[in-house]
Amino acid sequence: MRRLSKQPAELDLSRTPAHRDSVDFLKQQADLLTGVDRALLTMYIEAGCSFHQLARLTGRNRSSVGRRIRRIVQRLSDPTYALCLENRAAFDDLELAVIRDRFIRGLSVQRICRDHCLCYYRARVIVEKAKRVARVKEGL
Repeated sequence: MRRLSKQPAELDLSRTPAHRDSVDFLKQQADLLTGVDRALLTMYIEAGCSFHQLARLTGRNRSSVGRRIRRIVQRLSDPTYALCLENRAAFDDLELAVIRDRFIRGLSVQRICRDHCLCYYRARVIVEKAKRVARVKEGL
């Protein structure tokens, strides 16, 4: 079966400066990830592994690996965490940790509550505060 699009490693990056910029941005943001997500993104971008190769390495289905990488890229491309870091004075350390876990690591609010010993309401308030600050910063 023929692929409809090429992998990032197969593209000539010298011809697409916008693509090169986005790849560089993702490489920088990959430092915020942990564990399997970081390894998958690094192998996909830097090593140029295809979804099929990554699926064989991880023992998962090719479509599952592709979906996971797409979600990682979407989370890293979301400006909410970066905008909250720019407005660091509005958040304390616990709130920044919750925001990172939600918008970068993609954890559920229930898991964040369990990890940080928070009630569900408090975690939702922090996430909504982050969204509100990001909307205000983007509007400027």
